[in-house]
Amino acid sequence: MPTSGAASGWRIVLLTVAPAVAHDFTLSLRAQGHEVVALVVPAGIRGLRPLDLEGWAELGRLFEAAPPSLDVLLVSEPAHLTPRLADLRPDLLLCFFFPWRLPPEALALPPLGAVNVHPSLLPRYRGPCPLGWALREDARELGLTFHRMDASFDTGPVLAQGTFPLQDEDTEERVFEKLMLASRQLLPRVVERVARGDVGERQVEAAATFAPFFEAAYRDIDWRDSARSVHLKVRACRFAAWREGHGDARARLQDRWVRVRRTRAWRGEDPRAKPGTLLARQGDELLVQCGDAPLWVVSHRPEEA
Repeated sequence: MPTSGAASGWRIVLLTVAPAVAHDFTLSLRAQGHEVVALVVPAGIRGLRPLDLEGWAELGRLFEAAPPSLDVLLVSEPAHLTPRLADLRPDLLLCFFFPWRLPPEALALPPLGAVNVHPSLLPRYRGPCPLGWALREDARELGLTFHRMDASFDTGPVLAQGTFPLQDEDTEERVFEKLMLASRQLLPRVVERVARGDVGERQVEAAATFAPFFEAAYRDIDWRDSARSVHLKVRACRFAAWREGHGDARARLQDRWVRVRRTRAWRGEDPRAKPGTLLARQGDELLVQCGDAPLWVVSHRPEEA
């Protein structure tokens, strides 16, 4: 049984690397009468390598996003996770954008179980890169699944699912805003099912697909490709997970490598120039010829040496 009892709410531990999750989920769960006793954050905040300068900046944002009276625990490695969680005596574990696999010993700690939030309609796009693959394959809507956690990634019974439309001009920030809105809408239903002891619906294994890490070569832009293909690549790379820590899409422009972070469609007449030709500038924005039409490079920066 939960350590605190239904009348006084549950002791919930939230595991995430996303500041919006830390803030929004804590406030929502508190409004439902539950106590979020701690926010657990991995020291390798991207789950792939130790904290670098950007990682420390993100960690600072996590601390700032944590509501008052919420302890933030920085766990140095997965082996330390179970004893730290045991000290917190959780009734429920709730994970969203947490890069480590929880060991069976940790999953067995809370009497109400452990719930993960996965940004796809499971069993589609299981794995570390669901948003990246959905965008790479030109999805017109994105999904979200709350599911019970078991020994494997993204295979446990489903508690709630939802979808939201994806617009071609949606930025990374806008996609994340939609994702958070959908998760907040589903969270009360999930809490209700957990309170009833509902185990959820089993996933259909025959429908499962996998969303692995992106291959390093994918990020290189070939201006001979269609403008649409380049746009999809740039956007997908912003949401990708890379096994060896690669980042944005990159391209050769005027004899130098640049990281391309955002693009948008050209709405004019195609000048039919050679692919890779820089056609125009508007402030920091560059108009570049692709294989079939120009494309605006809206955000870019030099590739690090």
